[in-house]
Amino acid sequence: MAKAGRKISGGRFGRKKESRTVEKQVIDIKAEDNEYLHKDFHITGDNGLEYVGMKYGDNGVREYLTRFAKAFYKPLFGAYRKEGLKALMEQQQKLYEAEKMPEVFHAELDDDCLTVTVDRCPGVTFMKERGKTPSRWYKELTNTVNMAIADELDLGFSLEYYNEEDGSCKYRYFRRAF
Repeated sequence: MAKAGRKISGGRFGRKKESRTVEKQVIDIKAEDNEYLHKDFHITGDNGLEYVGMKYGDNGVREYLTRFAKAFYKPLFGAYRKEGLKALMEQQQKLYEAEKMPEVFHAELDDDCLTVTVDRCPGVTFMKERGKTPSRWYKELTNTVNMAIADELDLGFSLEYYNEEDGSCKYRYFRRAF
């Protein structure tokens, strides 16, 4: 006798085969419904930078990061044209909030300049907690990516300092005066 909710049908060689009726559930989820926090990206990203650096040198790393920045930050460029340096500051604040380390990000904004101070880099912190020393090219994530953003927005960029031990840094975006 068949159990409730199951169907019995003839199987191969005349044996009876039991099959289940499966209910389908449809879930409508968008990418923005999910919280981003994939810290292992810092390690794999640094491994990628190290590969590019070893194979193509410093210029190869800078070229790769420049192309990445211009593609990845394209939505930021439109926001900047509407809101100015405020859009840039808010975008960077969101990055540190996503990393669950908003307390390490400090920004000063005026009409012509955005100055950012970072007490320690979430990526460097994560890697060191896992016993990985960042590659010599990891600093370029701060320097080259921000320089590419500035160039795209016709801004100047200056990396005032960068501490390779903890990734702390200070940098400025500023309106160019010609």
